Amino acid sequence: MSFLGSGAFGDTWKVNDEALKIICVDDYPRGRLEREVEGLTRVQSPNVVSFLGLSELNLGGQIRPALRFEYIAGGDAEGRLKSGQLLPTHSALGFLQGLLMGVQALHKAGTVHRDIKPANISLRDGDWQRPVLLDLGLSKHMDANTITVYPGHIGTPPYMAPEQLEGRRARKAADLWGVGVSARQLITGVHPFYSSDEKYSVDEAYARLMLGPKPLPTDCPMAVGQVLERLTSAVEHERGSSTSNLLRLTV
Repeated sequence: MSFLGSGAFGDTWKVNDEALKIICVDDYPRGRLEREVEGLTRVQSPNVVSFLGLSELNLGGQIRPALRFEYIAGGDAEGRLKSGQLLPTHSALGFLQGLLMGVQALHKAGTVHRDIKPANISLRDGDWQRPVLLDLGLSKHMDANTITVYPGHIGTPPYMAPEQLEGRRARKAADLWGVGVSARQLITGVHPFYSSDEKYSVDEAYARLMLGPKPLPTDCPMAVGQVLERLTSAVEHERGSSTSNLLRLTV
């Protein structure tokens, strides 16, 4: 048993060939847990982590829910970013296609991820061209009643779409934004909108998004660059859909 990492609601451990996410928050909302389990069981894609079941553990006399996942060897994209290993431009097409196929599977199952970022992107066998979306803890069934009170913010601030910063609901377009921001950051090594040494208020962050993203390298494939421009548009409908962007990458 080895420790893999901590999140907002719990810790994840490697147990044999599985990853076990233990919910450590007291009185974790049952509705949130049921939503996460429901979202995971609906999706079948090599680009979304496979859910293996729900268990319960007795830790210190308290029963804790635990979500069982496939363990994906190869590390996550954030780890690569921190070590200075950027996404090579020659692998950018496959990486972006894989992410969009994962998002497409989520959206077809009626689920919005709402927190796509490098830390939630694993690389199967360390291969940039085999990305896998992790952690559906903030995922939401698109036909279900939300447990988030709006206006409000949910997700990870540097990867929130403009509409999320405004406190509006995160819909499919917010996932596409997360894909675009993450891919641009992994290609360039810097966040496309924010400086790492500055802190921003919500209004300041929103203003930076309205200025547009930092440029991509000149050797970035044209199709990848065009799709990333769409995905990081401040206008929701201009981001298109996972399907339309996949088509743009294959023509």
